[in-house]
Amino acid sequence: MSNTIDGHSKRTRRGVLSGLALLMLGSLLLPSHLTAQDGLGEVLTSHTPHETLAIVSVWPKEAASKEKLQLAPLEVITAAGLEQIGMDPLLIDRVDVLIGMPGPMGPQFGALVQNSAPVDLGQLNADLFDGEGLHEDKGFSYMAMRGPEEMVVHQLSPTTLIVGTKIFAKRMTDDHGEPGRLAAVAGNIQAGQELMAIVSVESLRPLLQGLLQGGGPMQLPPRVAQDVNGIVAATEFLAVRVMISDSEKLQVILTGEDAKNADAIEKSVQNLLAFSSQMIVEQMKGEISTETPTGLATHQYMDRISKVLVSKLTPVRAGNRLVLELSEFQNISIIGTLTGLLLPAVQSARMAARRMQSSNNLKQIALAMHNFHESYKSFPATAGLDDDGNPMISWRVAILPFIEEAALFERFKLDEPWDSEHNIALLEEMPSTYKHPDKPTKPGYTVYQATVGEESLLRLKEPTRFADITDGTSNTIMVIETTAEAAVPWTAPEDFNVDPENLELEKLFFRGITQAAFGDGSVRVLSESIDMGVLNALFTRAGGEVVGAF
Repeated sequence: MSNTIDGHSKRTRRGVLSGLALLMLGSLLLPSHLTAQDGLGEVLTSHTPHETLAIVSVWPKEAASKEKLQLAPLEVITAAGLEQIGMDPLLIDRVDVLIGMPGPMGPQFGALVQNSAPVDLGQLNADLFDGEGLHEDKGFSYMAMRGPEEMVVHQLSPTTLIVGTKIFAKRMTDDHGEPGRLAAVAGNIQAGQELMAIVSVESLRPLLQGLLQGGGPMQLPPRVAQDVNGIVAATEFLAVRVMISDSEKLQVILTGEDAKNADAIEKSVQNLLAFSSQMIVEQMKGEISTETPTGLATHQYMDRISKVLVSKLTPVRAGNRLVLELSEFQNISIIGTLTGLLLPAVQSARMAARRMQSSNNLKQIALAMHNFHESYKSFPATAGLDDDGNPMISWRVAILPFIEEAALFERFKLDEPWDSEHNIALLEEMPSTYKHPDKPTKPGYTVYQATVGEESLLRLKEPTRFADITDGTSNTIMVIETTAEAAVPWTAPEDFNVDPENLELEKLFFRGITQAAFGDGSVRVLSESIDMGVLNALFTRAGGEVVGAF
């Protein structure tokens, strides 16, 4: 299936997302009904699969009735919901978003939408769906939504819908017997917050510990890693509550199985707060000179405000729970200060996450190359050639079967050039493996390119075997990231040209670094400060150079 969506569908989906974003904003601003669990909570308990990892709950209708929300564009939210979705978001009593463990089909989730009035699927915006009406799958009826994701809408009752991935939505309708741990906790929550999010850290513990121990671009400083590991090991559930009723509060609640685990959580959280505050402040201060009175005063202000914020976030112990509470967080000065102090850290974390995603793309490419070699006893040439020796199509097409894209591979005519009338139509179907998360390019263009030269690992006109790489696979670059400006059509036999006398470094480094997949399958970060002799040596498979640290 093509990943492209027509413009109208894109606009529709953007409208839906905008409506949901406004709905979430409204639920954050005002309080829900302050009662104990009612029938709405019981519905959640009954339809939460045991494999659910997290639940996020909001109460839109109750929030919209409060005085504090009267300055919000309620009429616009209602009109946008009716136009883009076919229902009024502000008539929804409760929304519970359930998130499951990602699987081979991607992230799995479902939203339990409980409306105050009956909902007619036939009245929902037809542009949201595939136009084929109601589907049936072993007793599970649903409407399929447009788009590459297999999203569905199921009518659980006249007033309740399930919206989510087909696999998870169907699981939500199954008989789960006794509720799982997370369902039991979520179903017994006393109302009294505008937003509640609960995460089963216990279920995620192996995954989280694996990520923390995996190193790579997201590797944490040892001191931080030790405390984060301590929190993950001791925490059973993590909850976040937003309350704006009588007093405005944001709470983060960490629950341990017993007092010993709660002690460990408390110690690690206190260490993290102190160290993170110091690290963020020092990072901010490093960007501001003290050569002027204003700069010096700014340093003093940062020191003072960091102590104030840490004191406001001092955790409170309550049995096996640790509660971090920020009161009166509607205060603009506090929000502004928090934003200013946390923005560099958040930006740094976002960049690290994108580097990790790109690193994973490169690892998939390198693994595909190795599997290609296993099957054909050599790596692919960088281009398929015609009878006259002219480049036809890229190695990126040749390895498609090894990145789980065999069906796409079969659609190419390998005896035609990449830009033939038939093959050029497949340019827009670029696999996600070839898409960089932080470098926007033209549709169908990629920054993942082989390094091509007289002595490169991958060669233009003939394949390379492991035996040909006498410099060692760990010392020879196979594929490298380029800048977005240097991106090439992913099906085209175009790559990064290696000319030792005239290396086009401006095509390689983005924010001072690039990443490369080596012949042994490893992925490493290269800095723009790397010695040019070392870099040229890494581009050769059999140059005989001695490569030290880089």
